[in-house]
Amino acid sequence: MLCGEYSILEEGSVMSTALVTGGAVRLGRAMVLHLAERGYDIALHYETSEESAEQTADSAREEGVRCETYSANFTNFDTMAPLMDRVLSDFDSLNLLVNSAANFIQESLEATSDSTLIDTININLTAPFVLMREYKKKVNGGLIINILDERILRRVPTFGAYSVSKSALAHLTELSAVEWGATVRVNGIAPGLILPPAGQTDEYLTKNAPNIPTKTHGNLSDILRGLDYLIDSPFVNGEILFIDGGESKKR
Repeated sequence: MLCGEYSILEEGSVMSTALVTGGAVRLGRAMVLHLAERGYDIALHYETSEESAEQTADSAREEGVRCETYSANFTNFDTMAPLMDRVLSDFDSLNLLVNSAANFIQESLEATSDSTLIDTININLTAPFVLMREYKKKVNGGLIINILDERILRRVPTFGAYSVSKSALAHLTELSAVEWGATVRVNGIAPGLILPPAGQTDEYLTKNAPNIPTKTHGNLSDILRGLDYLIDSPFVNGEILFIDGGESKKR
């Protein structure tokens, strides 16, 4: 069927296309490769890690799908809306938008610099907002998934700007699900102790696992199962799936 200017296919079908922001490394990379295994063509956004983006794209292409890479620095507002136009000019269909790009800076509220505040809000909130808006206007079908954080249910001031931006993105997820649900489903995934912070080893996971109600840490496969659930469940809209071993409930 046709929705507006672009053709929309069934979610998860062989010729579907996903735009994944922050898709070059870490969780974004894992989702890109998983979606490629499902048969999605991939529009892979990255900020500066061109080498990692191309390596991830090459791995995705081994699944027999098309994968194009797009550089955009979301600290610059003017890069956000044009990214959607670039993707839609290259692909005939777009069925899934995954907002995964984020920065994760540990600064208390008082210590948060102006640059940290502005960059964090732009990357973690403004860019998803703009891309979601453009997706609704120009695609008007399929699914949006926002990657959040279990901290949205807790009060963690040591990650001041990050916590504020992710909490606001969770609210945006629910608002847009209510407004757009007739044509575009919007959901979120809130991971917990899945990956160590950049620069840390897996020892970080082992050290912190006893603080989780399950006394274990999660794995990327847990997030990918959640991703599959949201894709394959057409009556799920406006939900935030916490994949955190219950950590978010410790308040």
